Amino acid sequence: MKKIIALAPVALIMGIAGQVQAATQADVQLQGTIVDTTCEVTANNGAATLNVGSFSKSAFTTAKQQVGQEPLLVSLKNCSEDETGALQVSGIVTTGTDNLFLSDVNQTAGFMLTQKDNLTQVKNNTSIPLTADATGAVDYTFTAGMAVMDATNVMPGAYTAPIKISYVSN
Repeated sequence: MKKIIALAPVALIMGIAGQVQAATQADVQLQGTIVDTTCEVTANNGAATLNVGSFSKSAFTTAKQQVGQEPLLVSLKNCSEDETGALQVSGIVTTGTDNLFLSDVNQTAGFMLTQKDNLTQVKNNTSIPLTADATGAVDYTFTAGMAVMDATNVMPGAYTAPIKISYVSN
């Protein structure tokens, strides 16, 4: 009985060690950026999610056409006075569209952004020029909405799409 109790901690340690040895390697992708600006970017007032609304299936009458208009404010501060640069929106898009942002390329619905003019659709990785004011600040408002890949096969459900809004100085 004493031998069984004495061996219990050893068995426990061996079990843990066996689990630790199971993963002999891990892959990590490192990412970083070197910039020539002091601008600080804030999108959506710092909130991580913008709810663009709920829409009926019948609202999607045309494929790849934005439905809804929810403002998405991007603010830059601490830029140099009158600094010129550009905003870039990047995300996941699929073949046949460069302006419908999806959670993955197999999704049937996603999100579109319109530039400040409320006419021009934002394309993935396209620069949108802007200039900071005399205080080193600038606000830019996109309009966000949903869109579908195929208007004849609208799939109800909840959708998300990760995007990155970057400022690139000239």
